[in-house]
Amino acid sequence: MKKLLKLSMLITLIHAPVHAQWNIAVLPHENTLGDPQWNWLSAAIVEGYVNAYYHVPKIHAVDEEYLRHKLGDTPVSSSDLAKKLDIHLILSGRYHIVGSRIQIETDLIHTTTGEVIETFTGQASVSAPLDAILPVLYAIPNQLNVTLTPHEKTRLQMPMFHNAEALRMATESMMALYRALRQSPIDDDLLTQAESGLKRAIQRDSKSAMPHYYLGRIYETRDKITEAENAYRNALKIDFEHVTARYRLALSLKSQNRTEEAMSELEQALQQSPINPDIQAALSGMFFNQYAQTFETITAQLRQAIQANPDDPIACYELANAYNELDRIDEATKYYHQALQRDSTLADAHFKLGMIAHRKGNHEKAVDHLQKAAAHNTQFTRVHFRLGTIFHLIERYDAAIKAFSKAIEVEPNYVIPRYHLGLSYLATAQTDSAYEAFQKYAERTSDDHRPHFQMAEIARQKGEHERAIDGYMRAIAISPVHIPSHIRLGYLHAEHQRFDLAIQQLQTALRLQPEHPDAEKILTDIQKWTP
Repeated sequence: MKKLLKLSMLITLIHAPVHAQWNIAVLPHENTLGDPQWNWLSAAIVEGYVNAYYHVPKIHAVDEEYLRHKLGDTPVSSSDLAKKLDIHLILSGRYHIVGSRIQIETDLIHTTTGEVIETFTGQASVSAPLDAILPVLYAIPNQLNVTLTPHEKTRLQMPMFHNAEALRMATESMMALYRALRQSPIDDDLLTQAESGLKRAIQRDSKSAMPHYYLGRIYETRDKITEAENAYRNALKIDFEHVTARYRLALSLKSQNRTEEAMSELEQALQQSPINPDIQAALSGMFFNQYAQTFETITAQLRQAIQANPDDPIACYELANAYNELDRIDEATKYYHQALQRDSTLADAHFKLGMIAHRKGNHEKAVDHLQKAAAHNTQFTRVHFRLGTIFHLIERYDAAIKAFSKAIEVEPNYVIPRYHLGLSYLATAQTDSAYEAFQKYAERTSDDHRPHFQMAEIARQKGEHERAIDGYMRAIAISPVHIPSHIRLGYLHAEHQRFDLAIQQLQTALRLQPEHPDAEKILTDIQKWTP
């Protein structure tokens, strides 16, 4: 049954709440002087941003090729990017060279209006042109309220290349590769040109992961799987956090039927880019495919066990679990009931039937099974928490309070019941008890914004505005994409005539959700308060 457990762990990993991640589209920068020998730098700037933010899990940067792959060649508006790919911000800009210096200007663009929110500028020597984006790399996280760790700050400082000529060669080779891939059939001459250029770039600068990664893409295109794998591994030796190289390595391993290795690489990639849909889809697909291959073997063995010992409830229970893991609920229900026919006190079967009934919306039946599970000492110690959530759902708030309190008594270190206890107290207008429950939960967890938001709401309703502001700010510090906190904080600042702070919070809310139901009112208020 270990495979069943591993499948459950995967589902938890993919669907559990994760730290906020900003999706940024980085578009080509314009060569304003028009000197064609510097046209390659436009793509290099984009690659510089994308590579740098591999080291910041809360920021996921994508380039024009990614957008083309997802949306095709049809031009789309900034609002379309927000809707179709959940892009929060767009970066675009321009650059020019004067003598031996380069200046890069990057615009932060509103996804709803297409307007420039702010422009960041950096300068550097032409011998190290991407140094010009360093101040921008730090300014953008600050703009997004993303606090960089010391490790992330250090990694952002590391140059993508140490040799400007190698940067040019690798970038032009990358551009040739993309031109080849856009043609049908793929242009092999361009692939050869790109391969040669990348190898020359590696000879000039052995400390850059980027040419190894694109060399892997060329080998992959030519079905040279072993060479592609080696290239991706070389990229990861240089830059362990190169998420895309790890993702492509995993796909390469998968194509060689090296499933366990591929899943290990994908799990690591998911830690670095937690809401990347491509990584999530690849990982979940591999787990389910692997599980399906062993399912028939597992169930056949359990059926044999039932035939050998018809009175034993455990084989029926385990067979039900196998069906339950594949979401085959009707078969699972059948075998849980067969287990209970053999032993009506089998607490864990009651627990599982209670959860199935809850999923089907039969909450009273769910309560009955879960209460029996608790009475017969189920191994699922969180049965009281489950009861509490169902009682709250069906508005039996007093029963919910008792269940959550029991859950805390049984397992004091399991913190989430304290938050739900607060919600049930709120539902019964016991705001002081609710505040205390939220506070105790917040003291025991550092990565959940919700208790701070709830405490801020209670403080706001009591007219304690400064305490409310502090709570909303704490919520935003934990989850920069929590829109209600931005909006509440914005309007509280406005109420106290702090319009610059109010505008900042409301603009952030609209960047996160351009189609917010109150977007028109929020935009009107922003315009009203803008000097």
